[in-house]
Amino acid sequence: MKAECQCIKDCPIESDPRRKVCSNHNETWDSDCVLYQMRCLCTDGDRRCHDDKYKHVHVEYYGTCKEIPKCSEDDMSDFRERMRQWLFNVMKELRGRQKLNEPYLEMEEKAEQDASLRWSYAAIWKWCDLDSHPNDRRVSRHELFPLRAPLMAMEHCIAPFFDSCDSDNNHSIDLKEWGSCLGVSTEEIDGHCANLA
Repeated sequence: MKAECQCIKDCPIESDPRRKVCSNHNETWDSDCVLYQMRCLCTDGDRRCHDDKYKHVHVEYYGTCKEIPKCSEDDMSDFRERMRQWLFNVMKELRGRQKLNEPYLEMEEKAEQDASLRWSYAAIWKWCDLDSHPNDRRVSRHELFPLRAPLMAMEHCIAPFFDSCDSDNNHSIDLKEWGSCLGVSTEEIDGHCANLA
């Protein structure tokens, strides 16, 4: 017998506004469960599908939809600096909580001693952390979701930033593109790639 996916029959009724999600169609849904239930119904051609456009609906970010301001060049430049600092701070925090695995633990310790390594090591760590399903040395838009969705409502430059990282527009980001996007040279990244495979 072959296994088949089935659409969720009933989603819990959500009263907490924090459960709301904004879709790629800029529509607010009561929860991600309701959104993905509709996607499944439309993909299956079920009569309960509200519109064929929902065959490709996905969560854009968490929370109620809102107008996100345009990201200017100055905003983008500032955002890159904040992103690099934030990645290093998260890496440092994980080390403090003893939740950073080897070889990243050693990388973070070296970066603490030599500030010139902070951006490159943080960039390598986060890219490898994102490259998980599948682990194919490329980070897809789907793999970016856990980093992008929680920040999108607060950081109006995050979506254009990730779009700019995909320089060859193939819907995935390799390590060199990621480094370039974060202002880390190819030499700084290439020297460590082999050790992380």
